[in-house]
Amino acid sequence: MLALLGALIAPLTAGSAALSEQDADALIGRLAKPAPATISFTEVRFSKLLRAPLIVSGDLGYSGPESLDRRVTTPYREQTSIRGESVKVEREGEKPRSFALKHAPELRGLLSGFSAMLAGDPVALRKTFDVEMTGNDDGWTLKLTPTDTKARRRLQQIEVNGRHSEPRCFSMTTADGASSVLLLGAASAEPVAPDVTLIALQRRCGGSGQGS
Repeated sequence: MLALLGALIAPLTAGSAALSEQDADALIGRLAKPAPATISFTEVRFSKLLRAPLIVSGDLGYSGPESLDRRVTTPYREQTSIRGESVKVEREGEKPRSFALKHAPELRGLLSGFSAMLAGDPVALRKTFDVEMTGNDDGWTLKLTPTDTKARRRLQQIEVNGRHSEPRCFSMTTADGASSVLLLGAASAEPVAPDVTLIALQRRCGGSGQGS
Protein backbone atom coordinates (compact mmCIF):
# COMPACT_ATOMS: atom_id res chain seq x y z
CA MET A 1 0.00 0.00 0.00
CA LEU A 2 2.63 2.49 1.07
CA ALA A 3 4.71 1.50 -1.98
CA LEU A 4 2.21 3.48 -4.07
CA LEU A 5 0.70 6.12 -1.84
CA GLY A 6 3.38 6.76 0.80
CA ALA A 7 2.59 8.30 4.13
CA LEU A 8 -0.61 10.22 3.47
CA ILE A 9 -1.17 12.08 6.66
CA ALA A 10 0.25 12.98 10.01
CA PRO A 11 -2.18 11.90 12.77
CA LEU A 12 -5.33 13.96 12.63
CA THR A 13 -6.90 15.46 15.71
CA ALA A 14 -9.23 12.87 17.22
CA GLY A 15 -12.88 13.83 16.86
CA SER A 16 -12.25 16.24 13.99
CA ALA A 17 -15.37 16.42 11.80
CA ALA A 18 -14.02 18.54 8.97
CA LEU A 19 -10.72 19.81 7.64
CA SER A 20 -9.97 23.27 6.29
CA GLU A 21 -8.68 23.81 2.76
CA GLN A 22 -5.23 24.45 4.19
CA ASP A 23 -5.31 21.19 6.12
CA ALA A 24 -6.51 19.30 3.05
CA ASP A 25 -3.71 20.75 0.92
CA ALA A 26 -1.16 19.74 3.56
CA LEU A 27 -2.51 16.18 3.56
CA ILE A 28 -2.43 15.96 -0.24
CA GLY A 29 1.13 17.26 -0.17
CA ARG A 30 2.14 14.24 1.89
CA LEU A 31 1.00 11.91 -0.91
CA ALA A 32 4.03 12.62 -3.07
CA LYS A 33 5.60 9.37 -4.27
CA PRO A 34 8.16 9.04 -7.07
CA ALA A 35 7.19 6.88 -10.04
CA PRO A 36 7.18 4.06 -10.91
CA ALA A 37 4.95 2.49 -8.29
CA THR A 38 2.44 -0.36 -8.13
CA ILE A 39 -0.43 -1.41 -5.86
CA SER A 40 -2.81 -4.38 -5.79
CA PHE A 41 -6.55 -3.81 -6.12
CA THR A 42 -9.92 -5.49 -6.14
CA GLU A 43 -12.56 -3.61 -8.11
CA VAL A 44 -16.30 -4.04 -7.67
CA ARG A 45 -18.62 -2.52 -10.28
CA PHE A 46 -22.33 -1.88 -9.84
CA SER A 47 -24.66 -1.08 -12.74
CA LYS A 48 -28.31 -1.40 -13.68
CA LEU A 49 -27.08 -3.43 -16.65
CA LEU A 50 -25.50 -6.07 -14.40
CA ARG A 51 -27.47 -8.76 -12.58
CA ALA A 52 -24.71 -9.04 -9.97
CA PRO A 53 -21.63 -6.96 -9.13
CA LEU A 54 -18.65 -7.46 -11.43
CA ILE A 55 -15.58 -8.27 -9.32
CA VAL A 56 -12.05 -8.24 -10.74
CA SER A 57 -8.60 -8.04 -9.18
CA GLY A 58 -5.07 -7.22 -10.26
CA ASP A 59 -2.70 -4.29 -9.86
CA LEU A 60 -2.26 -0.65 -10.85
CA GLY A 61 1.03 0.62 -12.21
CA TYR A 62 1.79 4.35 -12.11
CA SER A 63 4.65 5.62 -14.27
CA GLY A 64 4.01 9.37 -14.29
CA PRO A 65 1.33 12.08 -14.58
CA GLU A 66 -0.04 10.81 -17.91
CA SER A 67 0.72 7.12 -17.60
CA LEU A 68 -1.30 4.44 -15.79
CA ASP A 69 -1.57 0.68 -16.31
CA ARG A 70 -4.49 -1.33 -14.94
CA ARG A 71 -3.73 -5.05 -15.05
CA VAL A 72 -6.56 -7.50 -14.34
CA THR A 73 -5.45 -11.03 -13.44
CA THR A 74 -8.71 -12.52 -12.06
CA PRO A 75 -11.21 -13.75 -13.29
CA TYR A 76 -9.71 -12.99 -16.71
CA ARG A 77 -6.50 -11.39 -17.96
CA GLU A 78 -6.63 -7.86 -19.34
CA GLN A 79 -4.34 -4.83 -19.47
CA THR A 80 -5.53 -1.26 -19.91
CA SER A 81 -2.77 1.23 -20.71
CA ILE A 82 -3.29 4.99 -20.52
CA ARG A 83 -0.72 7.18 -22.23
CA GLY A 84 -1.70 10.82 -22.46
CA GLU A 85 -5.13 10.97 -24.10
CA SER A 86 -4.93 7.45 -25.57
CA VAL A 87 -6.23 4.22 -24.04
CA LYS A 88 -5.32 0.71 -25.21
CA VAL A 89 -7.11 -2.39 -23.92
CA GLU A 90 -5.67 -5.87 -24.43
CA ARG A 91 -7.69 -8.85 -23.21
CA GLU A 92 -6.48 -12.41 -23.52
CA GLY A 93 -8.08 -14.11 -26.53
CA GLU A 94 -9.45 -10.87 -28.03
CA LYS A 95 -8.23 -8.30 -30.53
CA PRO A 96 -6.64 -5.21 -28.90
CA ARG A 97 -8.73 -2.03 -29.05
CA SER A 98 -7.87 1.64 -28.63
CA PHE A 99 -9.95 4.75 -27.91
CA ALA A 100 -9.66 8.32 -26.64
CA LEU A 101 -9.57 8.90 -22.89
CA LYS A 102 -12.43 11.40 -23.15
CA HIS A 103 -14.78 8.49 -23.86
CA ALA A 104 -13.93 6.81 -20.52
CA PRO A 105 -14.80 9.19 -17.63
CA GLU A 106 -13.92 6.64 -14.94
CA LEU A 107 -10.46 6.08 -16.38
CA ARG A 108 -9.88 9.82 -16.75
CA GLY A 109 -10.96 10.36 -13.16
CA LEU A 110 -8.72 7.55 -11.97
CA LEU A 111 -5.72 8.96 -13.85
CA SER A 112 -6.34 12.59 -12.86
CA GLY A 113 -6.99 11.81 -9.21
CA PHE A 114 -4.08 9.42 -8.76
CA SER A 115 -1.64 11.59 -10.72
CA ALA A 116 -2.26 14.74 -8.71
CA MET A 117 -2.28 12.95 -5.37
CA LEU A 118 0.86 10.92 -6.05
CA ALA A 119 2.56 14.12 -7.17
CA GLY A 120 1.47 15.63 -3.84
CA ASP A 121 0.13 18.55 -5.83
CA PRO A 122 -3.08 20.07 -4.38
CA VAL A 123 -2.98 22.89 -6.94
CA ALA A 124 -3.11 20.40 -9.82
CA LEU A 125 -5.85 18.41 -8.09
CA ARG A 126 -7.98 21.55 -7.63
CA LYS A 127 -7.66 22.41 -11.33
CA THR A 128 -9.74 19.32 -12.06
CA PHE A 129 -11.73 18.76 -8.88
CA ASP A 130 -13.47 20.60 -6.08
CA VAL A 131 -11.87 19.06 -2.99
CA GLU A 132 -13.51 18.40 0.37
CA MET A 133 -11.95 16.51 3.27
CA THR A 134 -13.84 15.34 6.35
CA GLY A 135 -13.33 12.92 9.20
CA ASN A 136 -10.71 12.18 11.82
CA ASP A 137 -7.82 9.84 12.47
CA ASP A 138 -10.11 6.81 12.73
CA GLY A 139 -11.73 7.45 9.35
CA TRP A 140 -11.29 10.23 6.80
CA THR A 141 -12.88 10.92 3.43
CA LEU A 142 -11.56 12.91 0.50
CA LYS A 143 -14.36 13.89 -1.90
CA LEU A 144 -13.44 15.01 -5.42
CA THR A 145 -16.11 16.59 -7.64
CA PRO A 146 -15.19 17.48 -11.25
CA THR A 147 -15.04 21.25 -11.76
CA ASP A 148 -15.89 21.00 -15.46
CA THR A 149 -19.62 20.97 -16.24
CA LYS A 150 -19.21 18.58 -19.17
CA ALA A 151 -17.14 16.20 -17.06
CA ARG A 152 -19.88 16.09 -14.41
CA ARG A 153 -22.31 14.86 -17.04
CA ARG A 154 -20.31 11.62 -17.05
CA LEU A 155 -18.41 11.42 -13.75
CA GLN A 156 -20.34 12.62 -10.70
CA GLN A 157 -17.81 12.18 -7.90
CA ILE A 158 -14.70 10.37 -6.70
CA GLU A 159 -14.34 9.45 -3.04
CA VAL A 160 -11.14 8.30 -1.34
CA ASN A 161 -11.49 6.69 2.08
CA GLY A 162 -8.83 5.83 4.62
CA ARG A 163 -8.01 5.21 8.25
CA HIS A 164 -5.05 6.68 10.08
CA SER A 165 -2.31 6.86 7.40
CA GLU A 166 -3.78 4.11 5.20
CA PRO A 167 -5.88 4.95 2.12
CA ARG A 168 -8.20 1.96 1.60
CA CYS A 169 -10.65 2.72 -1.20
CA PHE A 170 -11.00 4.79 -4.35
CA SER A 171 -14.67 4.95 -5.39
CA MET A 172 -16.28 6.53 -8.45
CA THR A 173 -19.91 7.33 -9.24
CA THR A 174 -21.01 8.17 -12.78
CA ALA A 175 -23.92 10.44 -13.68
CA ASP A 176 -26.02 7.46 -14.85
CA GLY A 177 -25.88 5.93 -11.38
CA ALA A 178 -23.20 3.29 -12.00
CA SER A 179 -20.53 2.91 -9.32
CA SER A 180 -17.15 1.25 -8.96
CA VAL A 181 -15.12 0.71 -5.80
CA LEU A 182 -11.39 0.00 -5.83
CA LEU A 183 -10.18 -1.72 -2.67
CA LEU A 184 -6.49 -0.87 -2.44
CA GLY A 185 -3.49 -2.69 -1.04
CA ALA A 186 -4.20 -4.50 2.23
CA ALA A 187 -7.95 -3.84 1.85
CA SER A 188 -7.96 -5.78 -1.43
CA ALA A 189 -6.60 -8.91 0.28
CA GLU A 190 -9.90 -9.48 2.09
CA PRO A 191 -12.37 -11.66 0.12
CA VAL A 192 -15.39 -9.95 -1.46
CA ALA A 193 -18.70 -11.82 -1.45
CA PRO A 194 -20.23 -12.36 -4.93
CA ASP A 195 -23.45 -10.69 -3.76
CA VAL A 196 -21.79 -7.78 -1.95
CA THR A 197 -23.78 -4.54 -1.86
CA LEU A 198 -22.54 -1.01 -2.40
CA ILE A 199 -23.58 -0.08 1.14
CA ALA A 200 -21.55 -2.98 2.56
CA LEU A 201 -18.49 -1.82 0.64
CA GLN A 202 -18.97 1.75 1.85
CA ARG A 203 -18.96 0.50 5.42
CA ARG A 204 -15.87 -1.59 4.72
CA CYS A 205 -14.11 1.42 3.24
CA GLY A 206 -15.14 3.65 6.11
CA GLY A 207 -17.53 5.74 4.02
CA SER A 208 -20.99 7.04 4.83
CA GLY A 209 -23.00 3.95 3.94
CA GLN A 210 -25.13 2.29 6.61
CA GLY A 211 -26.43 -1.21 6.88
CA SER A 212 -24.86 -4.34 5.31
